[in-house]
Amino acid sequence: MNGNTCGVSLQYNEFQRTVIYAVSLGGDTDTIASMAGAIAGACYGIDNIPAEWSDACEATHAAMQLADKLYEIVSAGHDVKM
Repeated sequence: MNGNTCGVSLQYNEFQRTVIYAVSLGGDTDTIASMAGAIAGACYGIDNIPAEWSDACEATHAAMQLADKLYEIVSAGHDVKM
């Protein structure tokens, strides 16, 4: 192995590599990276999101509160109606 995956250094964790690679694709990078980051975050977990990245994002605290509420609803067995 040459020390990188898809051109992204292995010094980064899986979440970071996913987002960095998504940005490197070009085009509508903010949308692509946010979707890739959401999926990678769900897959790899919050512990893999660097604090400096989440601190730099707008409305991180509000999003975390909504995620916690959703988790509480689902884990309590309540039906979620859309």
